[in-house]
This record gives sequence, C-alpha cells and structure tokens, in this order.
Amino acid sequence: MEDIKELLNEIFENSIASSRQPELHDNTARFEAPCPKKVRVRHKRPMSRAWHMMSRSCKLNKLIPNMHFANDDEEEFNEEIGNTRKPTIPSIRQRNSQIHAFENMDHIEEEGKLNEFRSALKSGSKKGVTFGDGVRKRGALTRSPDLSSSNSEDFERFGESFMVVEFHENTPTEAIQWIIDKIRGRKVDGGAELMVRKEPLTKETQSLIIHVSATQMKFLEIADDMGFMKRTKTGIIRNFNVACLDDFFYDENMTLEDILTPADRQSIVKHALENIRASENEHQIPGTKTQLYHGQSVIQAAQRYELITSFYSLHQKPKLRRLRHVWIKPTKRQPIDEIRDYFGESVGMYFSFLGFYTYALIVPTVLGLLQMLLSEETETVPFFCAFYVVWIKIFLELWKRKSSAHAYRWGTITMTNLDEPRVGYYGKLGRDPITGKVTPQYPKWKTYVQMYCVTAPIILFCTSIAGFVTIFQFYVESYLAEHFGIDSYIMYVPSIVNAIYIAISTIAYDRLATYLTDRENHRTQSQYERHRVNKLIVLEFVNNFLCLFYIAFILQDMKMLKTQLMMQLIVLQFVQNILENLLPYLKKKVALISNKLFVKSNHERLQQAYEEYDQMGIQSLEDDDHRMLRHKKESVMDEYNTYDDYLELYIQFGYVVLFSSVAPMTAFWAILNNVIEIRLDAYKLCSFFKRPFARRTKNIGAWQLAFETLAIISIMTNCGILYLSPQMRELATNMSAEAYAITFLVIEHVLLGLTWFINKAIPDTPLWVRVALAKADYESRQALKRENAQRSRNLLFRRFRSVFDSHSMLT
Repeated sequence: MEDIKELLNEIFENSIASSRQPELHDNTARFEAPCPKKVRVRHKRPMSRAWHMMSRSCKLNKLIPNMHFANDDEEEFNEEIGNTRKPTIPSIRQRNSQIHAFENMDHIEEEGKLNEFRSALKSGSKKGVTFGDGVRKRGALTRSPDLSSSNSEDFERFGESFMVVEFHENTPTEAIQWIIDKIRGRKVDGGAELMVRKEPLTKETQSLIIHVSATQMKFLEIADDMGFMKRTKTGIIRNFNVACLDDFFYDENMTLEDILTPADRQSIVKHALENIRASENEHQIPGTKTQLYHGQSVIQAAQRYELITSFYSLHQKPKLRRLRHVWIKPTKRQPIDEIRDYFGESVGMYFSFLGFYTYALIVPTVLGLLQMLLSEETETVPFFCAFYVVWIKIFLELWKRKSSAHAYRWGTITMTNLDEPRVGYYGKLGRDPITGKVTPQYPKWKTYVQMYCVTAPIILFCTSIAGFVTIFQFYVESYLAEHFGIDSYIMYVPSIVNAIYIAISTIAYDRLATYLTDRENHRTQSQYERHRVNKLIVLEFVNNFLCLFYIAFILQDMKMLKTQLMMQLIVLQFVQNILENLLPYLKKKVALISNKLFVKSNHERLQQAYEEYDQMGIQSLEDDDHRMLRHKKESVMDEYNTYDDYLELYIQFGYVVLFSSVAPMTAFWAILNNVIEIRLDAYKLCSFFKRPFARRTKNIGAWQLAFETLAIISIMTNCGILYLSPQMRELATNMSAEAYAITFLVIEHVLLGLTWFINKAIPDTPLWVRVALAKADYESRQALKRENAQRSRNLLFRRFRSVFDSHSMLT
C-alpha cells in the first residue's frame, strides 16, 4: 500500500510539473502506459520500477474502467474552448477512491490465503495456524474473508466487553453464524466490523454467549459518523472529526482513550450493532422463519422473535467501584461529570436535577415552618402563597440554565428533533429530504390515527377507572364512619389502600404508556420520549391528584384534604422506596439461586455447534476470565431507566406545590426523602441493576414541561383553596360575593403575569454558554470561508492553466 500511495503522489506531482515543463530531459526514460480511457501519465522513474507500478494502476482501471483523473469543472471548461486533451491533475477525492480500490484488491488477493487457513482448520488441525510473521495463534483462526483488515482480531487486543449477546438455546446454529458474520463483517457488505469473543463451553453452559467490542480506530470512526461533540484545545465544543484528531487533545496528559468516555464507547458499540440492517436480498434470518424487510434492524428482529434472549452491557468494575466509593457518601457532593462519563447524559442529567431540586426545597421548607408558626394569623397565608409561586418559577428557570451548562460541556446542546431516526423506528427505506441519507420512512397520518383513534380512547378509559376508584373510596369512608364512628382508626384504611393502589397502578400505567407509544412509531428518540411522558403525566395526574381535587373543591373539607395529602405522600414514598431498593435485591438473589438449582446444562448438545463456531474463527475468552462470572451475576439483574424516578419526583412535586397553602410541611417530608433517596439510588444503580444504555440528552425533555404545568395549576388550586377557606371569607365580610370572586380572579392573573415576567427576565442559557456557542459558530464560518477561498484559488489556477496550455498548443 505504501508503494501505491507513493505512485499516486508522483502522479499528482508530476502532472503539475508536466504542465510547467512539457518536455523531459534526454537522459530520462519516457513511457506511456496504455490505460483505459486513454489516460496518459508521464514519470521520471527508472523504467523497470515505473512499469511495475503502472501495471498495478492499469489493473485498477480494469476494476473501474470509466475512471479518469479529471475534475468536472475543468472538463466543462475544456469542452467550451474545444480542447480535447484530457486534464492531468487528479482531485483529492479521486486519489482517495484509487487508494480505496487498491485496498479492495488487497482483500481479494488475501482471500486465497484465508481460504487456505480455513481448509487447514477443516482438515482437523487443532494445534493452531502459523501466520506470516511466525506468530502461532492459539485455537481457531480469527480472521474471516469477509472481515476488513482494519478490524482483524488476530492483531488487535480484545479489550473491555461493551456488549453481551446471549442467544436462545433453541436458536439454530445457521442463524447464529449468520448474525455473527454480520457483526464481524465488512461495512461494505452490511456488517458492523466489530470484534467478537464467545464464552468457552463448560458444563454449565445453556446457550452461546458472545462478548462484543471494537478496535480503537473503529471507535473513532463511528464517533465521527455519529456526530459526537468534544472539547478542543481552544476550549470550545465542536463536532468530533478524525481528520482533526490533534485538536481534541486539550490536556497534555490525555491519551487517545481519554477522548471518548466509557458511555461514548458503549453507545458506539450499541449503535453499530443496532444499525446492522437487512439488505434487499435478505428476506429472512437463515434457519428460521423470521421475516425481514429491507432496512430492518437485524438485532432487533432477533430480539423480537426471541432468537436473542439477552442484550445488555457489562459493568466496568474498576471504574464502577471508584465512582460508587465517592457517590454513596452522604457528606460528599454528587460527582455529576463522573456519573455522566460512566452512565451517559440521561442518567447524569437526572441526578443533577434531583440534587438541584433537593437544594431548592430548602426554601419552601423554611416558608412552611414560618407559616406554621404564624398559622393563627390568616392574613399571612396569601403572602406565603405568592412566595411559593415565585419560588416555583425561579427554581424551574434556574434549572434551565444549569441544564444548558451541562448540555454544552457534554456536547449535546445542539441536538434537535432532526436527529437520526431511533433504532425502533420502522418503515420503508427512503431518502431523507434533509440529510439525504437513506432512512426508514413512515407515513405521518398513520401515527396520528394511532394517537387519536386508539391511544386517546384507551387513556380516557383508564382515567375513568381511576376516577371511579377515587369516588368509591369516599363512599367506603362514609359507610365506615356510620358504623364505626369518624374517630375510629379504621377510617385510615381506605386512604392506605388507595395509596397502595396508586403505587401499584403506576407500574401498570408505565407499561401501558410504553406499549401505546411503540405502536405510534415516532421517528426520533426525543419525540418518542415526549409522547410517552405525556401519557404518563395524564394517567398519573388523575391517579394521584383527583381525590385531592375532589376533597378540596367538592367536599370542601380542608382538614380531610390535609390528612389525605400527607397520607398519600408518606405512604407513597415509603412504598416506592421498598419497591425500588428491596425488590431488585430480592429478585437478584432469587434468580441466582434458581439458576444454580433448576437450570439444566446443554453441554452435550452444544459441542457440535461450538466446533462449527471454532471453524468460523470465533475466538473464546480465557477459562478464568472474570467477565464470565460477571455475566452470570449481571444477567439476572433488572434494567434501569430514569422514567420511574422522574415520575416519582413529578408526583412529589405535585404534592408539594398544588396544595401548599393547606399542608405547608410537605416540602420538609420531600426534602427528607430526597436526601436519603440520592444515596439509595446511587447504591442500587451500582449494585442491583444492569448497566443502563447511555442515552444522549440536552435537558430533562418533556418532564420540564410537566413540572411547569404543575406550577401553573398550583396557582389556580391555591387561589381556589384560599377563596373557599372560611378564614378568608371572615376577613371579607364587608365585600359582596361578586367583589370577593373578582378579587381572587385578579390575584390569580397577577400571579400568572408574575410567572410570565420571571420566565422572560431569566435567560434559559447562561451568558458564557451563548458566547462559547457564538465563538464556535464564528470559527466554523471562518473555516468554511477559508476552504471556499482555497477552492476558488485552485479552480482559477486550473482554468487559467488550461487556457495557457491550449494557447501553447495552438502556437
């Protein structure tokens, strides 16, 4: 390949020299190679070496018969002036295409050697294969003819296992071989060019388990393709580009591995696997009846039809231990950047929001204590309500600024809804009108039909059931009051049962919202999450707060409202903490014991299949590799997502702000719960859950709108409660009913106007972030300007040189 690149450089340099010095010296050999399309190239090389190298150039032109060295602009100009001579200066792109063609030729030439290695394996050689460098590889051959040379597993160290794929025990061997070939295959053939290792066959083996990783160069290549944004030497954040790799070493102590975080590498491997798509000629997975359509994700299809039973990422124990050691300590601040580096932007953003929200709860806690001390002076209640409204809006606006700062430092601030389609998005392949890439296309009207004709009626039906349960609770309470008395302890039973029902129904609503959103088939991940969250918000709002609205505005019993509110808040938080922490621990222990006692081995049945896998060149992990034990422990763990935690905070926030004038101490119980939950969530995430898939995000998404909606509703509810309270009516005995109502209507609109003013007064993005974005945009425009100027100079040089050459020929 070095000779080839040297040849192309000589062609480029000598072509320029030939335009300036058309005649060669007498003592220099002159030759013209008979290449297709009459491309004549002159060289000042000795005859033997030049002819040998040009013969390879002609071999290339047999593969690409219509290739020539001309530029389109130059050809057009030559046609205009009537010059039939072929131009001699190759473009950089054409030179790169030549190099790529030569590399393909090398792959073709290597196939013969690789087939010899395969035949040696099939003949029963178990001692290993000796390669050209004299190195003897243990076991089977790891290089397949369909692998790119850049991804050869023979000469690349298999590092961390970033993804584990476990096949079903009944998955046909032919299907497994086909999927693994796709994972290891060349990109031009529809493969992912990743590295694969299988777990060795033991007496406890149930099915084939493979570990997937990638080479360092493959990580950088896919990172460039995915559009990651990274910090540069100048301090700004811009798109990662392998061509400018040196610019991203902003620290003298940085190494190549420091550019990408563990979460980035996990995302890259997952992205590569899930983007292995079926080609036009692949209509089903071999050996199965699983049908494939053009462009469908092969891995997702295999998961859907249970050919793959487990697809997750292993924890990196050394890094996880260091993170957990700092994270779970109550006296230390949360290491948000380290959380983001390991778990991804989505998890990092959630824990940053949880910590920020917990600190913000100090303000309503102090206000609640003051309100309790001054409870006898009812004149102060409207004053505290106004302060609550100001606190809510300032808290949400300041969080926007903090999330913008996170998004800039993490390189996600430029994310838009025009990003790549999410992996679960399906449809016929078509060309995207914006990016020009071939992506799945799905009619928008079908999504709207599913949303308004299927999803909306189901959501309405579920809210009706929640409303019926709420009304039924009060009928039961009235029945118990008649038979046992209103002061009996049995009166608390309906409230406790309702709180438990709410906690359990939350799980069912979560699954229902996921199913309905999957059926709607939204294009991007942000759209999918927004619609899923919207369903959860409607269902949980009715499920948790309808009974409180019924007590406040129908029964108008403020004492019952306070009791019910505190009961639901305390019981709900207690039940959720048990479900979140104790249940995953018990499930993990029970699963490990059951696997040890009841799961049978398939060792004998898998022996023949493993021999075939060896013939494919799939290397195995070492028998004492620690990743095998980690897989046994982590495969039975639950999967973690931030939806449940955000939903818990959303419900808690509603209890704090919706009826703050009645129960001012709800903020105290909320902050007490959150201080404990931060460390419990850290411990459970590091100990009882699988490593979540890293997901890029620039804010908390639809949850921001959900919290802002609760803030607006809280103004109305608190004004309504004050309007109905007997204490306020006593203060307004001299006012008419109309004036009294208008007074509260004016107060409500003043508070709404105050929230609008705060929203406009506080920018969503800090000044330093806006300056950094403007600086990056300026540098990008300047670089584009310089590039366009260079292109213009090159074009002018070529055209004026062509005119000069044509006049020289005429004279």
